[in-house]
Amino acid sequence: MEIFLVGFLAGLALAIPLGPMAILLITTTIQKGRRTGFFGALAMASVDFGYALVVFALGSLVVSSLSDWLLPLRVAGSVLLLIVAIRIALNARKPLAERTAVSQGKTKTAVLTYITFFGLTVINPATAFYFVGITPSVSALSANTSSGLLLFGLGVFIGSVIWQMSLVFASHLMTKIMTRTLQTRMQYLGAVLIALLAMLLLLQQ
Repeated sequence: MEIFLVGFLAGLALAIPLGPMAILLITTTIQKGRRTGFFGALAMASVDFGYALVVFALGSLVVSSLSDWLLPLRVAGSVLLLIVAIRIALNARKPLAERTAVSQGKTKTAVLTYITFFGLTVINPATAFYFVGITPSVSALSANTSSGLLLFGLGVFIGSVIWQMSLVFASHLMTKIMTRTLQTRMQYLGAVLIALLAMLLLLQQ
């Protein structure tokens, strides 16, 4: 049970910092609704779970592989985030009726949202490096057993998804009290913040 709690806290600690993906989740929820935001949150937590398992089992190998691909991953992540920011800004310019019509295909929107968030989170090397940093301590707690691995991964997933879902519900509540004009401005602000954070990610040493 201790290893599960460590994983839960690790998932929370990873998810809480307000990075570009968190801002994208907030903006997406404001733009497309709680249901779509849920799939974005689920995708992010799924990647955290996957990284937790892989890095826990193959820590040194993962970090050495990522080191070779760090710059390409940063470039790819920054470019994709910039594209997403532009799309959010362009969508915010559309009339409300047009935005509503586009969001009617709920299943398609949910699937695309999951794929988009999953892909953007996967190519963020910071997630893997985070788990590499804590893996030695976690391994000592569980003796690196398969049950310890699964408990740790499950704890990470639950901790991450709880925080991501809290962002979704908070964003959804915001849409209930904000005017349409303010919601549109929030989308513009989200697009700008995502673009700035994408540039910062690219400029990191």
